[in-house]
Amino acid sequence: MRPRLGWIVSGILLVALVITGVWGYNQYMQNLDYNNRTNNLYEKSFYELVGHVNNIETELSKMMVSSDQGQNIRMLSNVWRQAESAGSNLGQLPLRHMALDKTSTFLSQLSDYCRYLTIKAGEGKPITIEEMENLKELYNSCINLANELRFLEDRVNNGAISWQEIRDKGNQSLEDVSDDLVTKQFTKIEETSIKYPTLIYDGPFSDTLLKPKKLNIQGDNIDYKEAEKIAIDFIGKDRVEKASRGAETQGTIQSWGVNLETNDEEGPFYVSVSKKGGKVISVISEGIAQDAQIDYKEAEKIAKDFLDKKGYKDMEITYGQHHDGMAVFNFAFTQDDVIIYPDLIKVKVSLGTGNIVGFEALNYLTAHRNRSIKEPKLSLEEARKLVNKNLDITSERLAIIPSEGGDEILCYEFKGKFGEDNFIVYINADTGKEEDILKILNTDNGTLVI
Repeated sequence: MRPRLGWIVSGILLVALVITGVWGYNQYMQNLDYNNRTNNLYEKSFYELVGHVNNIETELSKMMVSSDQGQNIRMLSNVWRQAESAGSNLGQLPLRHMALDKTSTFLSQLSDYCRYLTIKAGEGKPITIEEMENLKELYNSCINLANELRFLEDRVNNGAISWQEIRDKGNQSLEDVSDDLVTKQFTKIEETSIKYPTLIYDGPFSDTLLKPKKLNIQGDNIDYKEAEKIAIDFIGKDRVEKASRGAETQGTIQSWGVNLETNDEEGPFYVSVSKKGGKVISVISEGIAQDAQIDYKEAEKIAKDFLDKKGYKDMEITYGQHHDGMAVFNFAFTQDDVIIYPDLIKVKVSLGTGNIVGFEALNYLTAHRNRSIKEPKLSLEEARKLVNKNLDITSERLAIIPSEGGDEILCYEFKGKFGEDNFIVYINADTGKEEDILKILNTDNGTLVI
């Protein structure tokens, strides 16, 4: 009986070994498949980034020799959209935040400056000599950026770069990845290539808005350990597996950087926390977009509830966009039923999981305060008469908008339709001047204001 028992035990062990081997192989294949898919997504984002930057360089070069207003409008519009898309692709790459900050800002400012010039040119206003000089400087920076990206593209093509390896290294200290080709190359871009002029214009990335006269963050200074706890609580303790120290910044708001590894595919995250007051300035995800499981309206509610939970009360959505499995919403603060556009917060929601995967509150933290809103000199009825009769007004309210000089203007905001198009007209509540006109584009991906 004992030999027979031994054979039975051996058989059971053999079966168990086979099962374990099959399971291990399946796990290996699943992991390999996941790594291949993520690497392909990173490569797609990188190649699209290179393509957009090359197109920007081409369009700006044409502008340097064009004297036709219509051509300029078309080329500026192309640059604006290409730069916006390039910024989105850049954010999808598994690179440390500190290696992206200046490049991302460059693309954002380039996009918004060209959008501003597009609108201005569309109104029949010529591009000034100073503005052309600005575009020339931006063009030269774009040439440098394109050249550096082509260098990286060659390394990607010959297999010298593995995006998966870069992501795996992303949670190590900077010293541990100092020999990483991509990190070094983007650091080089940051240090040498991105030199752009001070741009003074009405736009969300205007230098005048990013450099306020006075910061409005209250509270005591905090150390890194406090910043780390704040970052973890902000993302959610249940999602965070590991935290490590990131880069300190000395910009508009001095801040601590916190790297967070998560137990889901939406991390890792880079969280910037102000040294004064311990406020979360931004959250950037290096994760991969998931297939959509929730709709746009549900994501909007998630974003609003998140802001309420984090103490940002009286925030109203202004517009939003969704693409690549993500939805991004812009919120503005309201006081006494007056919407205050300088106090802006952006929230990004995953349409796959409903989790918050991005947050940006720089404008809010630098501009927000309890304002003493004066009574307007013009009545609503008087302001309404100043709106072009072609606009079929659908809503009206008071709003505070930023000016080119960084000041704030109390206006009446009139939303309405002309034909099939939607517009917003801002009438100065004191002088009656038409301060601005925005066109609302309702696209398949959400609402865009230009």
